[in-house]
Amino acid sequence: MTTDHIEDKKRMDKIFKITSILSKSEENTLSEILKISCSLLGMQLGMIGKIEKDDYFFYEFYSAIAGDDLKGVTLNIKDTFCDLAVTQNEVIFIDDAGLTEYKSHPCFNTFKIRSYIGVPIKFNEQENGTLSFSSYDAKTPGFTQADSDFVQYLGQWVNNYFDKLFYEENITKKNKEFAINNENLQKIMQEKNQLTQILVHDLKSPLSNIQMLSFLFQDFVKDKESEELLNIFNKSLQDVFHLIDQMETLNSVENVSLNYYIEEFDLNLFLVETLKNFQNTADFKQINLEYTFNAAITNVKTDQNFLKRILHNLISNAIKFSPFQKNIYVNLSLKDEEYLISIKDEGPGISLDEQTKLFDRFSILSNKPTNNESSSGLGLFIVKELLKSIKGGVTVQSALNEGSTFTIKIPLELKN
Repeated sequence: MTTDHIEDKKRMDKIFKITSILSKSEENTLSEILKISCSLLGMQLGMIGKIEKDDYFFYEFYSAIAGDDLKGVTLNIKDTFCDLAVTQNEVIFIDDAGLTEYKSHPCFNTFKIRSYIGVPIKFNEQENGTLSFSSYDAKTPGFTQADSDFVQYLGQWVNNYFDKLFYEENITKKNKEFAINNENLQKIMQEKNQLTQILVHDLKSPLSNIQMLSFLFQDFVKDKESEELLNIFNKSLQDVFHLIDQMETLNSVENVSLNYYIEEFDLNLFLVETLKNFQNTADFKQINLEYTFNAAITNVKTDQNFLKRILHNLISNAIKFSPFQKNIYVNLSLKDEEYLISIKDEGPGISLDEQTKLFDRFSILSNKPTNNESSSGLGLFIVKELLKSIKGGVTVQSALNEGSTFTIKIPLELKN
């Protein structure tokens, strides 16, 4: 093997080692890169500098000469050859400053730097700097195109290294800010929830007293007009109680891990009794409630209270948004170890756009109740969350002017 081949192999080994270090990006990456690159280029000094106005700050420094360390030192940029690389914005190399127009340059006269190769780099989007290698001796033989290409490539990698470092630091900073903001938000949410609980609790007592007085006043109603006024009053009172109940449920769904209580009961009889509770409300709007079931078995093991609240929201919505003298169809069926309960109305229907936000919290849609009933926008959100708790789900099929069908599915047997 010839001497040239041996040198080429050594050079390739060094380039391979540099490539290996670059791929790892470990803590001492920069100093290792400067050391190996100095050996490859035949230089004594390797440096990465940051420029701020006229100051040149040695960010990283390597010297093959013992005791020669400029890391952390600041010089005037005009006193360094790095000023040439930044000004011309390209790779600059000087084989022997003493034989060129740079022989009067402070870098040669004062610091005795005879050979130099450097390239401008960026630390991030705002800060500039250079990657450079220099020596107190002349470069013989002189720098080659391969040396220039190598420094250019290495400069691009250093750019990417500092970009990565910059964004990692910013991400870490933002994550800390998010963590603090999240902690503050959690405190605010906790205070809000506590306030909600206090308000709901404090409202119940006086409202219950008002409800009791309302029942007592019924004995004193003597004419039709007074009876109608009392009915309106009682209806409004029931709306308030319903809203309080929804707020309590929402508070539980959002802030407490809901623990279900599993009990076995006849789902068919449960639905019959549930619909009876809505008969008066439906009769007032002359709405026909029709119930059918086609399941061979009707026993279910689930949380009866959760299911009651789910069905209450769905059936009351069907009545609330249906015009007078319409039909509501409730059906129970069994498929693949799951009960399906569908509630179909003949209301105005829901557009595809609004169906996407139907189960969002406080979702108020364009459809309005047909008899001035109240609507909090919480019902369907609560339905979705309660069904999650008992391993169920809900779907909707609807089109404008064609009514809506809400179908819930619950497992035949809810297991702990």
